[in-house]
Amino acid sequence: MTEAGLLVSTRKGLLIGRSARQRTEWEWSDLQWSGWIVDYSVFDARTEKVWCSANHWQWGPRLHYSEDWGQTWTEAATPTFDDGARSVEAVWMIEPGVSSGSIYAGSMPAALFHSADDGNTWREVTTLSRHPYSKYWVPGAAGLVLHHISVDPHDQNRLVVAGSATGVFASYDGGQSWEARNDGIRSDHMPPEMQEFAPCVHSLLAHPGQRGRLWQQTHFGQYRSDDDGQTWIAVGDGLPGEFGFPTAIDPRDPDACYFIPHDSDQSRMPYNASLAVFRTRDAGETWDRLSDGLPQSGFYQSVYRHALGQDACDPLGLYFGSSGGELYGSIDSGDSWTLLREHLAPITAVRAFPVSEPQ
Repeated sequence: MTEAGLLVSTRKGLLIGRSARQRTEWEWSDLQWSGWIVDYSVFDARTEKVWCSANHWQWGPRLHYSEDWGQTWTEAATPTFDDGARSVEAVWMIEPGVSSGSIYAGSMPAALFHSADDGNTWREVTTLSRHPYSKYWVPGAAGLVLHHISVDPHDQNRLVVAGSATGVFASYDGGQSWEARNDGIRSDHMPPEMQEFAPCVHSLLAHPGQRGRLWQQTHFGQYRSDDDGQTWIAVGDGLPGEFGFPTAIDPRDPDACYFIPHDSDQSRMPYNASLAVFRTRDAGETWDRLSDGLPQSGFYQSVYRHALGQDACDPLGLYFGSSGGELYGSIDSGDSWTLLREHLAPITAVRAFPVSEPQ
């Protein structure tokens, strides 16, 4: 029977959850990397490795992987800059590639790294760092970060990346060259004549089943693209506001997307302290407010950019964590929610995945 897996990264360590496909009960690991800030974790289905990006105030960023669900860990190389003038302060995202051994990492300060040997060595993709628009990149509130990487599962040379505040870039030759894809994105922190150069992207997801379909949440709105970001369509009408961080999609339905709007870039919490997830099933034409089982008053917490994830089950499972250490899950496409864990450290990332295929 297919199992479901859940990686819950926090500012005090990592929890690994496993469940039967019904996802009604979860078994949890002990806290992994206790005392470390775990920025991101991901499951690589090709190798069945759990990758963990952790950071420590004394020892700095480290990458590790486990081949036995956290019972033991192996240290991989950590991406470094070759120029000696910069140092990697954190690895904000790890994304498995398509070919054997291929892995990407996004860092702070903003850069894209690639490993062709399963994390033993890394090289900076300098064609992105030296793009003419990179001189306009500016730090967001969390710093200058490349935090989203999408690799086409059917074409290893097709990449889309984004960061704060770098904007969106696409490559069709495996990173040898890049095109900025920011036409139509509001970028109010830049003068009107420079709006396209470095919009502040909060999240960016490419749909695996419909080439060209991208969903984006930025500092100033929510967007959809049908042509790999060559043009963007604002889809925020029907949402309570334009500011927010996390995004999730339904892998089977390119017209379905989930956002969690926040009330402003100052307080960064749900509107009226009432927690809800918003879902569209018609490519952003209309939105449903999903709040059954979620706190509807007194919720003064944030949901970070990587802290909303989806699985690939039917019906769709969704999971998100808060800055107050509460983990919520839904196994009916968001119609209802259950509190899965509480009293955790601030949750930085939540990623769900199938552990094994049906026998």
